[in-house]
Amino acid sequence: MAAIRIEGIDDVLAAINRGEKAVVKAAKIAVTEVATDVARRADELVPFDEGTLRNSQIVDLPTTARSRIEATIAYGGPAAPYAVVQHEDVTLWHPPKPPGKSKVGKRQGTGPVEPGGGRGPKYLEHPLLEKEKTFGDEIVKAVKRELKKA
Repeated sequence: MAAIRIEGIDDVLAAINRGEKAVVKAAKIAVTEVATDVARRADELVPFDEGTLRNSQIVDLPTTARSRIEATIAYGGPAAPYAVVQHEDVTLWHPPKPPGKSKVGKRQGTGPVEPGGGRGPKYLEHPLLEKEKTFGDEIVKAVKRELKKA
């Protein structure tokens, strides 16, 4: 196997476009790691009453589509309309449940919950936007690591 030089995300994308099987395999592993991390963080932020919404999370791990490697994280299934309302309406109160308790805590203030500030709106968008800042570097690092193993 010829050496594959990867310095940045553009090199990864070019190698995927050329059909470099080792890079495609490594990129799928890297995208799986990133998607799993976003999904884990989203589960920490999703509103929780009985756990129905949190338990509806679906993670479709990487597939190759038109020279792209992509993963999907979604909530809702049959409750998708409910998931959208919970995600988008920043005015809803998303009360926390104290650990081991069946009743929610008392309301803390009246303003909207800041995304990422606890369980509430933007539970999927916030971790994705946070991950977007380091996504390319994480993919490059993971691809390099996987190529060294090959």
